[in-house]
Amino acid sequence: MIDSVESLVLFFLAALFEIGGGYLVWLWLRENKRAVFGLLGGLTLAIYGIIPTFQPAHFGRVYAAYGGIFIVSSLIWGALIDKKNPDKYEIIGALIALAGVLIMFYIPR
Repeated sequence: MIDSVESLVLFFLAALFEIGGGYLVWLWLRENKRAVFGLLGGLTLAIYGIIPTFQPAHFGRVYAAYGGIFIVSSLIWGALIDKKNPDKYEIIGALIALAGVLIMFYIPR
């Protein structure tokens, strides 16, 4: 069985690949970067699709919990890469989503 730390690493790694891949596609289509950005973005998104399969739960629970991690990761990405700091309501919403992840995925049954 996978432990909680390893599981969280997998969630945040998946978020990095999903957000990073989406960002590369965004740069290609919205910022008129070369097609190689789109190709690398597509490859990165494909790798993202593999990472959650290592989680120790069924598909629905993994992706529901991942949603909260994705929210938090998106705000971190925005602050670090886009230099757009989240406002207090985005932070509150992210913390609520993260609480949901902890309840949904990590409380023993």
